[in-house]
Amino acid sequence: MMPQQHTPTMRLISKAIRLTSASALLATGATMLSSPLHAAPRIIEEVIVTANKKAESAQDVPLSISVIGADFIEDSGLSDVGEITRYIPNVSFDASLALYTSITIRGFGTPPLGVGFEPSIGLVIDDVPYGRSTFAQDAVFDIDRLEVLRGPQGTLFGKNTLGGVLNFHTKDPTSEPEGFIKYGHGENVESNNIEGAISGPIVGDSLLGRIAFRYNDADTLEYNSTRDEQQTQEDKAVRLKLSWFLSDTLTADFTGLHAESLTKGYTQSLFIASERSLRVFREYDPQTEADPYDQNTSTDAPTRSDREVKAASLSLIWRPDELMGITAPELTTIASWSEVITPYSLDVDYSPVPLVAFNEPPKGNPYTAKAIEVRLAGGLDAPFDWGEGIDFVVGVFGQESTNDVFQDIDVSLNGLIGFARAGAIVQNIQLPFDPILIDLPISLPDLIPGFIDRERYISATQSETQSFAIFSQFNWILTDRLTATAGIRYGEDESTGSSYSQVAAGNSISGGSLNQSNFSAPNLESKETNVSPKLAFNYEILPDINVYVNAAKGFKAGGFDPAPLNDNNLTYKGEETLTYEAGIKSRLLGGSLTLNMAVFDSDVKNLQIRTFSGVTLTTFNAPESSSRGAEMDFFWLPPIDGVSLAGSLAYLDAKYDSFTEGPPLFTAEQNQTQDLSGKSLPYAPRWSGSLSPRWEFPMFGSSDLLGSIRMNVSYSGERYLDSDIDPNTLQEAITRIDAGLGLRSETNGWSVNFQARNLTKEQDAVLILDQPLIPGNYTKTPHPDQTTYQLDFKVGF
Repeated sequence: MMPQQHTPTMRLISKAIRLTSASALLATGATMLSSPLHAAPRIIEEVIVTANKKAESAQDVPLSISVIGADFIEDSGLSDVGEITRYIPNVSFDASLALYTSITIRGFGTPPLGVGFEPSIGLVIDDVPYGRSTFAQDAVFDIDRLEVLRGPQGTLFGKNTLGGVLNFHTKDPTSEPEGFIKYGHGENVESNNIEGAISGPIVGDSLLGRIAFRYNDADTLEYNSTRDEQQTQEDKAVRLKLSWFLSDTLTADFTGLHAESLTKGYTQSLFIASERSLRVFREYDPQTEADPYDQNTSTDAPTRSDREVKAASLSLIWRPDELMGITAPELTTIASWSEVITPYSLDVDYSPVPLVAFNEPPKGNPYTAKAIEVRLAGGLDAPFDWGEGIDFVVGVFGQESTNDVFQDIDVSLNGLIGFARAGAIVQNIQLPFDPILIDLPISLPDLIPGFIDRERYISATQSETQSFAIFSQFNWILTDRLTATAGIRYGEDESTGSSYSQVAAGNSISGGSLNQSNFSAPNLESKETNVSPKLAFNYEILPDINVYVNAAKGFKAGGFDPAPLNDNNLTYKGEETLTYEAGIKSRLLGGSLTLNMAVFDSDVKNLQIRTFSGVTLTTFNAPESSSRGAEMDFFWLPPIDGVSLAGSLAYLDAKYDSFTEGPPLFTAEQNQTQDLSGKSLPYAPRWSGSLSPRWEFPMFGSSDLLGSIRMNVSYSGERYLDSDIDPNTLQEAITRIDAGLGLRSETNGWSVNFQARNLTKEQDAVLILDQPLIPGNYTKTPHPDQTTYQLDFKVGF
């Protein structure tokens, strides 16, 4: 079977390589023949990161870290975090809906159906932590770099960093005037986007500013035949950054952000459906089908998913010459505020039958957070004269957050009858066949009068959390080749809240089918403490070759189930992980090759799982889970002028070790649980990798005019796309090829980039769910399986 699966893909890869090579020959002509094939070794520039809350070389940080820079993002035409993470080993990101954003690192992550959930992966933008994964999309414009830190980062970054941290850096204000404007147009997924920035001094050399913006307007491939409407997306954002040099030692940095995202329509569509159900659905819309890749959906209710973000932060950085015997002291205070509102309305039966719709929550499900962090960094003499000194970071952190999740569910009893005919389980009964066995040319008349047809249920959870932590990390430089790192963080989280579900209209005839029951829990409380230690050793075995080992614990807070329909599972426990990691970081071939490798072993207690049972969303804790594997990435400048090669490879074995009462498969038997012990974790491919060759060359003998040709190949192995590990949710392995051409002026600051994505026309997806109430029917959220094209024009000034 394996050769049959991969042979077509390998032929496509071979064809893409031939096409790429031919394009390069046409673009360069005789210039190629004059290019030196054995130039002097080129040296890769040092990559500076802030993984330890200070600026240092990525090669000196004793943990697995990947860095994606602005040049790669821009050349590849990437404007989405999910596209960027394709080239980072053991990392995935999905934001198919603003309210369901999820990030996964090494198999652990935020559940994709976890609206209102605390994330499992930390998110930091310009040194400010954000409490929801959806903020990540606002870091991608005017970006400087993305650092991905794998493994628990609780010591310095706090709770909810069990799997790692996405650490974004956007571009800072500059002392010299500069700016750019970029326009892009996409085809197949038709889009128009504009991005720009202006930066420079405002008041002499003391006050610098930078303002950046982004606008994107797109018609996606999805068309809703039932509602006769095209799915559309609109994004806009603006960011202001100010740097005020108050004195030679004191700097104030301000960042303000406002962003909006408007999405009409929904890509989730039928994937597997019985002929019985399709026959009924086609009475409401004859174009209903079960092909998620034909760009047609059939849902009757209005569907949209919007997002509005507001955020502001103020940092004060004091760098005195000396402070209490501390060398190079740096005292940083960061105050921040953020808010995200995600109003939505959804057709959650994924059919043209008017059965169940989620109405827009009146407040938009707001999440707000106010935080302050004070930390001191610097150096100390080595204790007892053992070693060459210590550098350290110590600090305190406090945060207050509020979260409101509200569900307004509208149910039609006539729609419930239609679903019963289609094979749904209604009031715990599944009809063995459709009582009406003939195709009808028109929809059935409403059997239930309109004044009693509609039933409405509301449920909500409100919570407020107070968080406090103290933290420290010390790097003891024992010799010029050996450094020991020890850190610890103590944190407290205290939450209060309330939750309820009730019938808002109607007689609750459909309540049994939805597992809804009235309840009120006005006094929910939770208090958790955690200690997150870290220990690491970094040793330079040869010049430019370091080996390291580390051990770290991570923690993710528990909480209250968001807007449940019943009181079966009102709370869930916090997660804890212990990870061991060993790796090697190297600069080889005279500095022209960086090669980094790591192996890891993680055990997690009480992994939080959010799943759709076919009837309602439910939260589980898997008692014991594990993630073991290895990852590698490299960047090489071979002795051929203008050529570079980047790549990554990852192996992952992530599974439930003990989960005897896991979420059940949705079947006619309606089992309450299933034993998932030993089964793979969802969203965790065993193998993944990427390869990105690039060649830049002078055009027409000019040193100013440079052309480029590039290819990005990404591979993801098969993986399950729902937490119940249903065989029907298995996504097959894919090998996606993107290719691009570029032209830029070295001195005049303009560039043109063309990008073709998914040349292999792979059929990939982000989520597969049971269709509500009908066992054996499934829905899928697909990525486009067509080749899409984008052309970008950029002018710098």
